[in-house]
Amino acid sequence: MKNAMLKNAFAEMKKTKSRFLSIFGIIAIGTGFFAGLLQSAPAMKVSSDHYYDRTSLSDIRLVSTYGFDDNDIDALKKGLPDVDVYPGYFTDAYVNTDSGEKKVARVYSLDKTGENNPYSSLQIVDGRLPEKENECVIDSGKLLAHYKVGDKLTLCGDEDTDIDGTLSVKEFTIVGKFASPMYISDAERGNTTIGSGSVYMICYIPESCFKTEVYTQVMINSDELKQYSCYSDEYEDARDALEKKIQKIADVREEERFDEIAGDAKKELDDGQKELDKKKSEAYAEIEKNEKKLSDAKKQLDEAKPQLESGKKTLDESKKQLDEAKKELDTNGATLTATKAVLDSTKKKLDETKLQLEAGKKTLDESYIQLVTAKIQLENADSQLKSSKAQLDDANAKITSQQAMINTSRETLEDSYKKGNITKEAYNAGIKLLDSSQAELDKQKKQYESGLEQYNDGLKQYNDGKLQYEIGYAKYEDGKKQYEDGYSQYTSGLAQYESAKAQYDAGKAQYDAGYAQYVSGKAKYDSGKAEYDKNYADYEKGLKEYNEGKTALEKAKTDADKQFADAQKKIDDGREKLEKTSRPEWYLFTRDDNPGYSEYGQNAERIGNIAMVFPLFFVMVAALVCLTTMTRMVEEQRTQIGTLKALGYKNGAIIFKYLLYALTAATAGAVSGMLVGMKIFPAIIITAYGMMYVIPDILLPYDYILMICTTGVSVLLTAVTVYFSCGGILHDCPAALMRPKTPKSGKKILLERIGFIWNRLSFSYKVTMRNIFRYKRRMLMTIVGIAGCTALVLTGFGVYDSVNDILQKQFGEISNYTGITAYDNNTVTDEQTAKIEKMLERYDCEGNKIYQKQITVYNGKKNTEAYIFGGADNETIAQFVTVKDRRTGEQYTVTDDGALINEKLASLLGGIKKGDTVTIALSETKRVTATVTEICENYAHHYVYITEKLYKELSGEEGLPYNCFFFNSEDGDDMTESDRDELAQELMKIDGVMGVSFKTSVAGTFSSMLKSLLFVIVVLIVSAGALAFIVLYNLTNININERIREIASLKVLGFYDKEVSMYVFRETVILTLIGTVTGMVFGRFLVDFVVKTAEIDMVMFGRTVHPMSFVFSGLITICFAVIVMLFMHRRLMKVNMVEALKSVE
Repeated sequence: MKNAMLKNAFAEMKKTKSRFLSIFGIIAIGTGFFAGLLQSAPAMKVSSDHYYDRTSLSDIRLVSTYGFDDNDIDALKKGLPDVDVYPGYFTDAYVNTDSGEKKVARVYSLDKTGENNPYSSLQIVDGRLPEKENECVIDSGKLLAHYKVGDKLTLCGDEDTDIDGTLSVKEFTIVGKFASPMYISDAERGNTTIGSGSVYMICYIPESCFKTEVYTQVMINSDELKQYSCYSDEYEDARDALEKKIQKIADVREEERFDEIAGDAKKELDDGQKELDKKKSEAYAEIEKNEKKLSDAKKQLDEAKPQLESGKKTLDESKKQLDEAKKELDTNGATLTATKAVLDSTKKKLDETKLQLEAGKKTLDESYIQLVTAKIQLENADSQLKSSKAQLDDANAKITSQQAMINTSRETLEDSYKKGNITKEAYNAGIKLLDSSQAELDKQKKQYESGLEQYNDGLKQYNDGKLQYEIGYAKYEDGKKQYEDGYSQYTSGLAQYESAKAQYDAGKAQYDAGYAQYVSGKAKYDSGKAEYDKNYADYEKGLKEYNEGKTALEKAKTDADKQFADAQKKIDDGREKLEKTSRPEWYLFTRDDNPGYSEYGQNAERIGNIAMVFPLFFVMVAALVCLTTMTRMVEEQRTQIGTLKALGYKNGAIIFKYLLYALTAATAGAVSGMLVGMKIFPAIIITAYGMMYVIPDILLPYDYILMICTTGVSVLLTAVTVYFSCGGILHDCPAALMRPKTPKSGKKILLERIGFIWNRLSFSYKVTMRNIFRYKRRMLMTIVGIAGCTALVLTGFGVYDSVNDILQKQFGEISNYTGITAYDNNTVTDEQTAKIEKMLERYDCEGNKIYQKQITVYNGKKNTEAYIFGGADNETIAQFVTVKDRRTGEQYTVTDDGALINEKLASLLGGIKKGDTVTIALSETKRVTATVTEICENYAHHYVYITEKLYKELSGEEGLPYNCFFFNSEDGDDMTESDRDELAQELMKIDGVMGVSFKTSVAGTFSSMLKSLLFVIVVLIVSAGALAFIVLYNLTNININERIREIASLKVLGFYDKEVSMYVFRETVILTLIGTVTGMVFGRFLVDFVVKTAEIDMVMFGRTVHPMSFVFSGLITICFAVIVMLFMHRRLMKVNMVEALKSVE
């Protein structure tokens, strides 16, 4: 009996191919779409996970404020024995583009050692890896498509970015292009602290090109983490455990590294202090020694002064005695003259000659004394000049020494800064101190140059005096020669005279004796006078030297005091700086901090959310159509069922036939649909996201558990539909079943009771209306099927509208700013913020300070991450953000009475309403409670809007710790890209500025992120349309099969083919229109449900469905209905009237 039923079932499949294929197709599309879309998110994750593992994407990346030394690396390797630790280097530098702009390149070291080394696991898409120091590879992003293998690439810095201390090679040849899992997003290369704040290209160069003493980053890979899917909770749990281990190591090494750095700095300062104390002691000892010398010299001068005064007194008394003796000799000479009157005429000439010779001799003696005095003065001047020269040379040596010390200190400071041993603030403080020392040294240089100029003037005077002395000495020699010639002539005449005057000589003997005594006394006086003049000159010279030495010593002491004070200040500043030096900090970055990685995971999550909701309705519609098809099949084979019962077949055997029929179609359809769907849909979606993300590995594994479950559910639903389809008929007796089913008795329909409508209908329309309302079950099934398809199509368009509206609403209506300048509020002064404002004015921009920081908002046990957005008042906030209600468009005011939060944040916190309170974690240790005054519209991220006055009241602080400068350009969003880049570069040069971003760039990134999701939604729309076509085709086909005798009768009665078709399709058109309208109403609610389900926490999709979406959904349904009617029209034309009208009795 079973064999007979099996044969009958398979014969029925062959006989009713269209019905069998209809069930097969509906189940295939429903399950294929369901399983394919449900498998898309896992396929995206599996593909990316395989790519990440194959290319050794680091699980954790570490950077440190002081870099990593070998001890840090050893600590990581010892503390994490089962983890691969890869230290390496990276830096940011500038490259010049073809347009002349300077863009930022992030340069990584390339290390070819290690199996899982993330530095060497690059996917070369063109060319090869570098083999020489002057070769590099760059990323294969679309922005760098104009770079070719073989092009030259030059890295450079600017006044704020010195790469000479980092790279030994700066000119490279591009030998290849690569794809890296670190940068799977083609639009995102990360941020930087130089240039415009955005990285333009990624470049890998040989590790040997880096010359820094410490590693700048550490990549960590774990084999344990590879066991888990990268986006799974197990992976995150294992990674969190690894993070905790690393953090423990970091806590220890940060302290140890700080002690090492602080110890070296302290030792250097202590050594400097000892050296300073030693030099100070030596200098003051030398000063004390010179002071003693000056004191001894002063004592000698004080003792010499009374002696000089006493000698002067003695000379004055001798002069007085000589003058008296001279007077007496003059008297005796007059007597002799009187007595030798006879001899006057002869002696007169001799006497005159003698007087002339004596006068000449006296003049010569005086000249000689003057020359001797001048010579002594020249020797004294020469001694003084030599002493001054020695002092100047000593001063010059000291200046040279101090200049060398300053230059050495400057080089040491710059080297420490480049190596990252000191902070930028410490570096600037050191430079300022050195500049101050340099200014003081320049002042000493000027004093030295002034002293040197005085020395040169003194030397010139000495040379002039020496020349005058030599000229005077030559004149003295000429006069002496003339005197000796004249004296010789006088001696000859005197001998003649003495010979003639013997008597006079005898008389004159007494006079001569007295005169000789006078001359002797006079000579002694002149000698004493000369000795006194010399001693007095020595005394004056010594006094002058003493005064000069005293002045020089006082100046040297003052200079030494200042120099030692400056040196001590440097040491004290160094100690103070050491006390303020913060310990090294390790920063840990996971894959979640990679924008491309996290965005790709979020997109997979969105697809997963949509897949959890949208395909279910496909399955529901498919099940409904299957129920209709099987019900119709059982109704058609009513006579066969009666015959089988009459022949003794039990109900179970009869149901088995239909179960086999339906389950065969369902199983084949489910398996075929899933085999195809689980390959096609994930492939389409991953390919769509390939426009944004570079994931070369596309893996499409079958989820056999999902396939078994889906097939099981499909079979179960089909079995249930068969059971309900057969259940009612099998209760009838065989005789009743072998006769045709009694037609329903005609009765008035509701429309007939509305006379003014019914009376205006033609006969054809009245028949149509009666047929529609007479077969209510068929009507409802058709309306529900069409409504379900329309709702699915509308849902696709609605989700498209919701996603697409984010860009316009968020970046066109809500966010009103042009750009944001973020700065460090701990280091930026009012002067620097003024510089930011002035720079913005140069580019026709104006703005205001805003406080924006990520916080956590609590409501009971629920909490969500959000951003606090604080301004001075509502006017300041309104400059950059439109705070309004989503439904009414009413603009809200940010008051001092409470905070405003966005709609999605309120929903995530459990349905916060106006007037409720929320807890805001301003920091890890401070939480405050604020009243929610309004719920506003926002789509990207979550915000808490607050005024400065309210922040003061809540936090107890003096005011908002502003850390951003929002600004608007006169050109708005039309500001050119070159102006944006130029402005960003200028702003980044200001100390403390951490980054510059523009709304257009953020909107562009967001737009790129949504493009792939929109493409996926298009796939959903097309799939929904395909399902709608099959449903319409199947329902229309069932309708025709049910009414085949009626259609044949109409044809026999002479109805034309078109009239017959319109007789049938008129009902289809009406039911299609009713189903379409019903589907739009249901679809509107379905849109909201799908949108809310598909959203991720940080984004709210739009809630508006555009009118054109309703129009397109209706048109698609109607178009498919028309296409189906065209197909069925051909079948109606081929109806065999004889066969159709045969008696079923």
